Amino acid sequence: MRFEDITKDVQLIEYLDSVNDRLKNRKYIYHYTTVEKCIKMFISRVWFLSNAKDMNDQLEFKNGDSSRWENIFFASFMSDVDESIGMWSMYSQPWRDGVQIAIPVDIAKKWINNITVIREISCDNYQPTGREITVDKKNRVFLSSVAYTNCDNDAGEEQRLTWSSAKNIQILNPSHHPMLTGYIKDSAWEYEKEIRIKAVINNKDRFKRVAIDIPDTVFDNMIITASPLFEGILKTRMEEEIKRDYNIEKSIFTGRIKIPSACDNCSLKKTNSNN
Repeated sequence: MRFEDITKDVQLIEYLDSVNDRLKNRKYIYHYTTVEKCIKMFISRVWFLSNAKDMNDQLEFKNGDSSRWENIFFASFMSDVDESIGMWSMYSQPWRDGVQIAIPVDIAKKWINNITVIREISCDNYQPTGREITVDKKNRVFLSSVAYTNCDNDAGEEQRLTWSSAKNIQILNPSHHPMLTGYIKDSAWEYEKEIRIKAVINNKDRFKRVAIDIPDTVFDNMIITASPLFEGILKTRMEEEIKRDYNIEKSIFTGRIKIPSACDNCSLKKTNSNN
């Protein structure tokens, strides 16, 4: 079914969960973060999944069904372009510490399809608590797309739902449909073209934070890229704590942008540089 022809919630969910179609022309999915968090991921060997209340689009959290949100956790990726200045600016701050993690689509699919447990993570020290949920038909981990809507904008525009370049005007107020909780973001974030690793669980034990294990195949095939304004040498900074091989690339924007830092005009910095 074409995105434009979708009229029901269940059809939209099926469309967005059909990642083989969504990612068939993509080589990688991309996650933007900091070198510190990247190092912690290598050490812990788990990927943290957050709840929407901790994410940037608070409209998504407020509009979604609160009882459903208790059962949904996810990590966000971009899939449409190799690098995005918008994503560097939003999620890899400060620039001097930012990195992008690229995972081949085929490796990501195999990884997610072979997850067997979802681990509870302490909100105090971010360590596994020892409690876990077995992945089964009721507790799932899967890749899913996100659609975007302008239904909460107050600009007198035609209400629309979009995915990539496709537009749907048949599902009205989609961000307020309980079944679509976790599938709809505000159009302000449309440039992200987000793909999610999503865990949907029967959260009877009220887990607040969860994570999934990262196998060696993911570490061996991921590519880590330093931000265009990264300070120092990424490999050197990582090797201080990580004793294993990994793939590193240079940003396509390196040497092509200049974003002044507040520190550039700091009198203390200028004084120290002259000593």
